[in-house]
Amino acid sequence: MYRIFLNLYKFFKKHQILGFSILLLIIALTGFSASQIKLEEDITKLIPSGERQNVMKRILEETDFSDKIIVSISSKSDDVHPERLSSYARKFLDSVEQQLPDYVQEVEGRVGDESIMEVYNFVYDNLPLFLNNEDYEEISRRIQDEEIEKRLKDDYKSLISLQGMLTKDFIYKDPLSINSLGLEKLQELQVGDNFELYDDFVMTKDRKHLLLFISPVYPASETDRNEDFVRSLKRIQEHLNESYKNVEGDFFGGVLYSLANANRIKDDIRVTIGIAVTILLLLLIFFYRKIYVPLILFIPSIIGGLTAVTVLYFLKDSISAISVGIGAVLLGISLDYALHILTHYRNNRNIEQLYKEVSLPVLMSSFTTATAFLCLLFVKSEALKDLGIFAAVSVVVASVFALVLIPLLYNVSEDKKLKPTFLDRFASIRFYKLRPLVVAVLALFIAGVFFFTRVEFNSDISQLNFEPSHLSKTEKKIKEITGNKGKAVYLVAYGNTIDAALQHNNYLYTRLRELKEADSINSFSSIGGVVLSTNTQNYKIEQWDDFWTSEKKEVLKQKLIEKSGDYGFRPESFNYFYRLLNKDFDNIFLEDYRNTTNLYLNDFISTSPDFATVTTTVNLPEESSGAFVEAFRERAGIVAIDRKQLNQSFLGNLKEDFNRLIGFSIIAVFLILLIFYRNIEISVLTLLPIGITWVIALGIMAIFNIQFNILNIIISTFIFGLGLDYSIFITNAALKKYETGRNVLPTYQTSILISVITTLLGIGALVFAKHPALRSVSVVSVIGVLSALLVAFVLQTRIFNFLFIKRAEQGHRPFNIKKPDTLLRKKTEPSGDRLYHKSIVLDNYRYKSVYEEVRKDFAGQKERFLKVSNFIDKNDKVLQTSAGYGLLPVYLSYKHPEVPITAFEANMEKLLIAKQCFRSRHQHLKFTDEFSLIPSDISVFIIPEVPGPEIEKSLKEIISKQAEKVIILNPDIPHRWLLDLNFEISYRQNRILVFTRMS
Repeated sequence: MYRIFLNLYKFFKKHQILGFSILLLIIALTGFSASQIKLEEDITKLIPSGERQNVMKRILEETDFSDKIIVSISSKSDDVHPERLSSYARKFLDSVEQQLPDYVQEVEGRVGDESIMEVYNFVYDNLPLFLNNEDYEEISRRIQDEEIEKRLKDDYKSLISLQGMLTKDFIYKDPLSINSLGLEKLQELQVGDNFELYDDFVMTKDRKHLLLFISPVYPASETDRNEDFVRSLKRIQEHLNESYKNVEGDFFGGVLYSLANANRIKDDIRVTIGIAVTILLLLLIFFYRKIYVPLILFIPSIIGGLTAVTVLYFLKDSISAISVGIGAVLLGISLDYALHILTHYRNNRNIEQLYKEVSLPVLMSSFTTATAFLCLLFVKSEALKDLGIFAAVSVVVASVFALVLIPLLYNVSEDKKLKPTFLDRFASIRFYKLRPLVVAVLALFIAGVFFFTRVEFNSDISQLNFEPSHLSKTEKKIKEITGNKGKAVYLVAYGNTIDAALQHNNYLYTRLRELKEADSINSFSSIGGVVLSTNTQNYKIEQWDDFWTSEKKEVLKQKLIEKSGDYGFRPESFNYFYRLLNKDFDNIFLEDYRNTTNLYLNDFISTSPDFATVTTTVNLPEESSGAFVEAFRERAGIVAIDRKQLNQSFLGNLKEDFNRLIGFSIIAVFLILLIFYRNIEISVLTLLPIGITWVIALGIMAIFNIQFNILNIIISTFIFGLGLDYSIFITNAALKKYETGRNVLPTYQTSILISVITTLLGIGALVFAKHPALRSVSVVSVIGVLSALLVAFVLQTRIFNFLFIKRAEQGHRPFNIKKPDTLLRKKTEPSGDRLYHKSIVLDNYRYKSVYEEVRKDFAGQKERFLKVSNFIDKNDKVLQTSAGYGLLPVYLSYKHPEVPITAFEANMEKLLIAKQCFRSRHQHLKFTDEFSLIPSDISVFIIPEVPGPEIEKSLKEIISKQAEKVIILNPDIPHRWLLDLNFEISYRQNRILVFTRMS
């Protein structure tokens, strides 16, 4: 596989202009495609799918719970007259209207005389719709003789008083104040009864606080626009606070929290990441001794990210901005590939050797990491599916481009030798041999076993918000003003049409009235008594008609005419009222309600072509909120929204999805490792450190009470990917040591150390952030990365050293899962198959890259090997030339353990593999590449192929002097010269020629 990248390197090295042109074209095309995609800034995309979840997401999309800004204007002393508050409010409204018309949709809280009359007439003209059964009982009482007499007397007194000019029209239209019963329903639009109208404004009954409600044009997520808005609003408020002595204005809302969080995040990232990036750049430049290194490191990651967005662009029109944002953080994994290649190239200037060493581990890391991310497709969350595709594509593309670009762009002189840095010296430490460190890591693992299941998942998103003290103080103050000492719960009635939603809301309204009468809830704000469905309107109109029979209306009219005359009223004085009693009422529509100002129905109702919601706010004791929400869980068409329980419901499902994801990821990664390594033991031992890392990391989190949340549990996939990379790198370093004896572990540990430093300076630096979300992500990342580092450097290397390297050095078989007793048995002599010794011969090459080649070679050559062994006597001394990987010498060593065997191989790569066979530790088996060191008493020569010219000359000289037998394994090799040296052919079969010296 490495030859593909080697050939690409050679091609682009010769055609650099073409290479750079292709690179720029790729960046241009992917950049253009990526720029065309639409980003959705919708947090609900993180919510897992499901029938109930989909309904809830739709409700959250349609309904606004937190974007209003509440303005409080309060008196700071008892001497302040209420009119000072209303004067402040008028000035404030004028300033907002003049200075912020582009930011404010409307302001609620001011009610003029004309608005009061408009609302009065609206209720009067549709009175039956605002009455309930209790109201009809009250009306029945009011039409009794004594009550009529009393009310007419009160009406007369009102007319002759100073207020007569104001109350005259109301009295003539409604002498018995029946309309007031309907107007009472409008009070249900507010939570609590601590407010009244004074001087056209909503004030508390003690007239010390005035409230206004601003509906911003832009939602809370538009922080850039809202920053200017809030700054201007603050300037207006501060100016008025200075102008009005002992009057203080303040404002609060979700917009302010969103803005505070956005600014806190920006400040934290600007400070922490700014310092971290500066240190990181200096470190990279110092280590690689090239000022442009940081630039070329990021090129593969950038191309990977752009390509991933391009793929998503062709798969779908829009993607979640959240997934791209998280994915950008996860691109740190793809940076590892460039660091790994760069570090190897720095330490090994041979380009072919570089590709041999790094191609496989880099591609393995990228494919296993991509597979793990693709498991996010099984999570029922649209944003996380986008993240899975984005991360998977980006890491694979980045790894491929890193393999091609880094060696081309990083110019290093082959002759110039770099001095070791402190990182090189630190990475060269054999951490797995430090007993205190090994014991410490094992202790962490053992502790983790007992604690890792105790890590909790915190589904309360509010705890991830940054809450400045001044905002918390203002929020508390406003809650005290409104009297909302309990807990607020939202109840949303929904349907495909507004009428269907209102039908569900009618039931809800009736149920809430019952709960209020039973003191189960403190208060509620609902349009249930105001805005009715068509069926409910029809019922109420019929109820009115049934109540006001012709006889009852006539009797009441006669009583009013008779008794009102005593107070000077004329018979026609109450004609408006008589017409009301005889009116044929019709249904009214939603637009009729909305056309009436100061009902503010948009705060309660939301409609779209195929979905409508009606919202009710309930204030109730904190301790009963759980049971209250549960009571409406199974009710069709109604959803109870308690912020905390809503988060727990949604994110609890997300946690379950992640639990499944871990299982899928482990299986998928194991299969990929199995494909690459083609060996169960190595695949398991590569995956095992990931499990150990998780146990240690979760154990530390549990001990220090660090909880998972929606953000850091997603970022934990980043830790999984990094840990997987480290594990694969260490596995390949150990296998390289086991196969060739080359100690490349320091180089691998150096690249891992740089990766860890990069991560700690990047995400880890956010541990100093003040924003809780950033800090939680950082803490989990630091714990995870350091755990992965310790496990890779200490436990994984020690495990490989114990199971393979150390055993080979001692001449023992490596660990084999099929033969676990190999760990206990020290015996290296063959047992069982004493004819071919297949098992023990192949065990010398097990877990090595040449294993399959050797296995096939042995399967095809074992009969010939057996034949060759039959020509060797116990007193012989054997030399094989061109020994390759040492297969035949190893076999002969088992067949004739007492016979000294020397194997010569000029190819250094093959010789190193042969020397690392555990059988090479046997006293009678030696491998060499120096022909001059060949013993002078060799009696049997085995020649499998034509040796090089110099070797051939020396070989002929030795054979002519001391050889007793010469075995040629390829009859095509020229052998006439042996006959000239007085040898005769004693065997000629199976393409084997045996020459014996004649006496």
